[in-house]
Amino acid sequence: MAEILYFPGMKGGFALGLIWQHEETPPSLRSLRVSAAELGRSFRWSVVHQSPAGAIQSGFCEPLHGIRPASLRALAAEVASHHRAPWNGIFHLEGDRYWYIAVRQGHAIIPGGDRIGTIKDLTSLRERHRALGEWLEVDGTLQDLASIVRTTKSTTALRDVQSGPWKAAAYAGVAVASLAVVAGGAWYWYDQQQTAEREALAARQRAFAAAQLASEAARRESRPWAAEAVPSEFLNACRREWNGQALAHSGWPLASWRCRAVSQTAIAIDVTWHRSGGVALDAPGALSEDGNRAASTRDTATSFAPSGPDILAVSDARRALWTYAQRVGVALQVAMPPPLLPSDNGAPVDPWLLMTAEIPFGAPPWLGPGHGLDTVPALRLTEIGYDAATAVWNGKAKIYALRHGLPQATQRDVNVGGGK
Repeated sequence: MAEILYFPGMKGGFALGLIWQHEETPPSLRSLRVSAAELGRSFRWSVVHQSPAGAIQSGFCEPLHGIRPASLRALAAEVASHHRAPWNGIFHLEGDRYWYIAVRQGHAIIPGGDRIGTIKDLTSLRERHRALGEWLEVDGTLQDLASIVRTTKSTTALRDVQSGPWKAAAYAGVAVASLAVVAGGAWYWYDQQQTAEREALAARQRAFAAAQLASEAARRESRPWAAEAVPSEFLNACRREWNGQALAHSGWPLASWRCRAVSQTAIAIDVTWHRSGGVALDAPGALSEDGNRAASTRDTATSFAPSGPDILAVSDARRALWTYAQRVGVALQVAMPPPLLPSDNGAPVDPWLLMTAEIPFGAPPWLGPGHGLDTVPALRLTEIGYDAATAVWNGKAKIYALRHGLPQATQRDVNVGGGK
């Protein structure tokens, strides 16, 4: 069931909880009526949205009492292009009500990607969607949504696709049909209308199937790991930052240090400090509420060379990962993504999945423990960190692997274990 959201100072409202479907071309009003009827007799309101990337979608919902559809815009359409795709977000509305949005290729809203519910329900839905591939995940509040909407270009308002001049014509046809003289003509008109609508539906279904095939072909060619730094390059960039890092500042010793992958041209350094004889005036960063801790973050420009396209099947990737761990002598924690569910059949699925791993390096990884990570194809470090209290270094990584294995020739070309 759709709901309405209003933002202070903004004209009109925003509808949440629509059902979205792909369109090859902007659908006609007749096509929208057919689609609405397929969803159920109560579905009357619709909107057509085309993303900046060219993805065309139609959204549907049931009428909301006491509201004109023309006064509403679809919130999902308003915010879908705010982040790079693919992304999803959970936003707190009020009390135990949250809103979930999920957007993938072309900034298209996926089936089930415009949903209202409790945090438990929506977190479970997000977990299921993780099986579709990699996501940028965002969490926010009502205020965050308001800020996003204020910066986006307004989209088309909703409309009632089951109203208009056609209904008056239909009613007149029914009235005249009781007269034997014109009964045959009325039936012929009705049959022609039904035939045209069936043909339009069939054409839309064919177009949708063709679009799915094209999307799948593009998805099969997608290699996001090839645009990310190999572990050795990421470690070298982090090492340069660590070598220039001050370990104390005016009575504020370093408490933790973290190096994160941000993009192909930047890394981020997060540092926390704790007070040990210093005063708040000298705190090297944003001060905590109790005045005893401080934190700072900085982005650092860097340049990573494109990495290779090699990737393994899941079983071979796990074998390569454990081979590295056993050679270096570290204990890994590896997590698989949740399995796909039957209800996810309508959503686009990447041909690869994403495993994650936590790596307890112990010592700075560039001094030895990190050597050998490059031998695991499609492994990419996402961050490394140091905790001063335990003097321990840890890392996090993601490992891309093909869901359904590799062609035999490709398997022979990849060095699984890292040796010769």
